[in-house]
Amino acid sequence: MIFDAFVGVDWSGAKGSRHRGIQVAVCTSGRGAPRVVTPPGGAWARRRLLDWSLETLGGGRVLIGFDFSFTLPFVDRGAYFPGDRDVPGRAQDLWQLVNRGAAGAPDFYAGGFVEAMPFAAHFRSPRWIGARFSRRHKVVERACVVQGLGAPESVFHLIGPKQVGLGSLAGMRFLLALKSDASKVRIWPFDSARSGASTVVEVFPRAFLAAAGQAQAKVRSGEVLNAVLRAYGSRPMNIRGAVDDNIADAAVTAAALRAWSNDPGLWRPTAMDARVRRTEGWIFGVR
Repeated sequence: MIFDAFVGVDWSGAKGSRHRGIQVAVCTSGRGAPRVVTPPGGAWARRRLLDWSLETLGGGRVLIGFDFSFTLPFVDRGAYFPGDRDVPGRAQDLWQLVNRGAAGAPDFYAGGFVEAMPFAAHFRSPRWIGARFSRRHKVVERACVVQGLGAPESVFHLIGPKQVGLGSLAGMRFLLALKSDASKVRIWPFDSARSGASTVVEVFPRAFLAAAGQAQAKVRSGEVLNAVLRAYGSRPMNIRGAVDDNIADAAVTAAALRAWSNDPGLWRPTAMDARVRRTEGWIFGVR
């Protein structure tokens, strides 16, 4: 697939409207170094990022990767929320459900969804362990482990620095808004391929680091960051000494998307059958 620009977004699901954890990096075609994009005021709001994403995706053939889980596990138990009635059976309907359950919280925050019954019963948080909680994983997350690309945390486990559940639920609200305002943008793999369309994919930066031979889970120095970028055919960034690991993840994602976007096997992973595609989706870069 041919794209003109490649964007990596390191995400945050935190409460509030200014998030230092959200970082954005852009690569254009060729070998140029990633460029960090900073909004006015220095910190992104998710709503401001939506506006920027809509403008960017509409301006050409753009591949953009977001670092959150686009769905919840489904295949392992045959449902997103086993035992509950009237729950959806495909990703887009799950996004609608999460959005309704978040009760209109600003800036796509989704904490209210996990606190309300019946869904609270499926999560573990610092304040409770749901009666139906299980540390479940998607098919692609298990594939990450098998392929030595890292071990994603379960979205149902909301404890500790590795927790990704709140960020992923906020991301589902974000995807719903993105799709509502930009119907021509393809969210992979749920939407059919469109020639010349911009495309949104789920990413796991740890997988990009592991594939580049970086053993550490986080990159915190310019020297290591530039070594990873070189592994993806990118020129180095003008960073020396300490680097924000969120910036590093966004930059590596942008460079890796550029390097791998033309690999047909990554767009058609063997374990992504029709059911997985419809309910769980896939992480770009995992075979």
